[in-house]
Amino acid sequence: MAASPIAYTPHAGLPKEVTRRDISHVVKVFAAAAQAAAGCWLDALELNFAHGYLVAGFISPLTNRRTDEYGGSLENRMRFPLQILDAVRAVWERPLLVRISASDWAAGGIDLDEAVAIAGLLKGSGCGLVHVVMGQTIWESRPDYRRLFGIPASDRIRNEAGVPTMATGNITTSDEANTILAAGRADLCVLELPATG
Repeated sequence: MAASPIAYTPHAGLPKEVTRRDISHVVKVFAAAAQAAAGCWLDALELNFAHGYLVAGFISPLTNRRTDEYGGSLENRMRFPLQILDAVRAVWERPLLVRISASDWAAGGIDLDEAVAIAGLLKGSGCGLVHVVMGQTIWESRPDYRRLFGIPASDRIRNEAGVPTMATGNITTSDEANTILAAGRADLCVLELPATG
């Protein structure tokens, strides 16, 4: 299933467009999963609305070509994600994080201005922290995995949308993480340590 029947690659299968009935079912499944997580005494919960997965496919204009109330404007494209967030928040009282792709790294896709607006909508529905990641929405994207590549997005979302962020993007040392935190560009950092073997 997908927001719109668009294959991820030229050789991939064509997904089925999600119906209103599917949307209602998925919202209920997210809420049930959050309820189960609450019973496991987890300290925090993260919803993955990034990387081209089902919910992310609704958010990006590159993967959402719908003409109903779930497509078109940002407010419409955020309708499904916010329904999920509201349903989860109704059963989950502890910290709630949402992962978003702050840029599709492709023309016509989500950019940092829109990412700030997305974060603001999430905050308004009870998201306590935005986990900022980039890309992987479409296979034609042009990633730029330079050192600390996600920090500008984290910085803008944190300081313009007024929501705490968790930053990623080739952060490899504690000095880098401490500098990012001290400068107010993120509230948490994900360290990416080199593989050993």
